Amino acid sequence: MHPCKRAPGCPAGCSAVADEKRDEKKRGARGDVKHTPGRDHARKSGAQKKKKRFEKNAAVKRRARREDLRKQWEAWDALPPEVRRLRPELKPKQPRPTDER
Repeated sequence: MHPCKRAPGCPAGCSAVADEKRDEKKRGARGDVKHTPGRDHARKSGAQKKKKRFEKNAAVKRRARREDLRKQWEAWDALPPEVRRLRPELKPKQPRPTDER
């Protein structure tokens, strides 16, 4: 039996199998393969992913600033009242964080 499924009496060197493979891809007017969008990258790789990355980086920076401010206020509270009066430049410029636990 012949491997080609198109015609029962087809010779062994026929191009029917090659035609089947060629027909799988969409072809343009000149016979070239049409552009398929979305190849070589994820579907959601554009602005959504960039936005999420920037949000995550901003959250990390906010957390670090809040932690640094909390440490500054702890250092200020640990100072004796005499040093607080003599060295007001050591007092943090930002207000106390509201979410101290």
